[in-house]
Amino acid sequence: EAVVLALGGAGLGTALAYGGVALFNRAMLASAQPPFFIDVRLAPAVLLFTIGVAMLAAMFSGLLPAFQASRTDINEVLKDETRGSSSFRIGRMSRSLVVLEIALSCGLLVAAGLMIKSLTSLRTMDPGFRTRGIFTARVGFPATYTDTVMQRQFYEQLLARLATVPGARRAALVSSLPGVGSDGGSFEVDGKSYASDRDVPRSSWYAASAGYFETFDIRVLEGRVIDQTDRVDAPPVAVVNRAFADTYFAGQDVIGRRIRQGGRTSTAPWMTIVGVVPTAFSGDQEHPRPPAYYVPLAQHHSNFVSIAVRTDGPPNAMASRVRGVVSALNPDLPIYQVYSMDEALARPLWFIRVFGTMFMVFGFIALFLAAVGLYAVMSFSVSRRTREVGIRMALGAEGRDVVGLIVRQGVVQVAVGVALGLALAAAVARFMSVILFQVQPHDPLIFGGVIVVLALTGLVACLVPAVRATLVDPLTALRAE
Repeated sequence: EAVVLALGGAGLGTALAYGGVALFNRAMLASAQPPFFIDVRLAPAVLLFTIGVAMLAAMFSGLLPAFQASRTDINEVLKDETRGSSSFRIGRMSRSLVVLEIALSCGLLVAAGLMIKSLTSLRTMDPGFRTRGIFTARVGFPATYTDTVMQRQFYEQLLARLATVPGARRAALVSSLPGVGSDGGSFEVDGKSYASDRDVPRSSWYAASAGYFETFDIRVLEGRVIDQTDRVDAPPVAVVNRAFADTYFAGQDVIGRRIRQGGRTSTAPWMTIVGVVPTAFSGDQEHPRPPAYYVPLAQHHSNFVSIAVRTDGPPNAMASRVRGVVSALNPDLPIYQVYSMDEALARPLWFIRVFGTMFMVFGFIALFLAAVGLYAVMSFSVSRRTREVGIRMALGAEGRDVVGLIVRQGVVQVAVGVALGLALAAAVARFMSVILFQVQPHDPLIFGGVIVVLALTGLVACLVPAVRATLVDPLTALRAE
């Protein structure tokens, strides 16, 4: 019987798996850019392994009760039945499995809750710069190309022509888009000494053209931002974000201070800080708003740059126009990574959305299975105690007394399962910290919410058979075999 049921379930599960994989791939490709090595498909080896596990589970679930039944002492069964307390001796394994189901569902629900909160934080986050209505693309020269003068002229002409493209309100070039990535390295603060190279601070930095801050609506807090006067022959300057100023110049006036790239032996020119801007989202989950500084693109060599064009209409409509501008300047240079800024910002964090959705689905499936398992065990227990319930009610027990008696048995299972599940969830949350977005792994709100959900689910699963038991006529219950 167990094998027949398992075969039917395995057939249905295989069909669900094929459909689920197809939906998963469609959703992932529509909203994310997964790495090339992620190939989600129902491989034959995986399918055979899963079928094997299902059959082993069927054999286990069928053989174990059969083995127990074959060893039963008939006299003990008759005594047990006459006392009307069979439920305390039968189904011990079932109750243990239900406890395990509750524990596993607790762990998965905590993981789902953490991912849901990560998704919510991601969607409601203010990155600190404009994302709507901005077209982005990448363009550049091979790493072996060393004609920096020609590159600089190309970037100047490209920026000038982008500003004249129909539909373009503002345009800028930057070494890396905000919230997507950045360069990084050591730097020195003028007037400070460092005992060793390990003491030299490190920071993210961007090489940006004039118009960058205006394109992304990044306001200036102090001083000024990079403009047309910051040419290659002008004094080197830098603009820092608020986190940079607070970290390295706390309580000081940062305007006019100098920094330079490199370590203690650096020969790079000193750059004068001319402005302070708000700290924007960096795209790094561990350090979402780190110290960073900006240097003029004209004063810094960069083989590859990102194009950002603020438009009046749909950003993707600019693709052909921008491609035409680049091709007119140099037909050998293609543009790539063509996205709207919203897409560019969302794609590096694709795994949060994908795995967040997966954890949600798996968590609620586990909750459903745990609830069904608890209901089945409680219903079986109540059916075995029909005579006991009849005797209690015949002797004057109220319905609430019977409900309380039965519910208490289920509550113990739920409590034990939740306690084990919380320990499992704490371990799972610790390992999930690398994929969480602005969420603490042991968020008390998530853990408390899962406890409430499991408690309510367990209570409902216990109440249904308990209430049904009180509706049985005592005379019918006393005659029950």
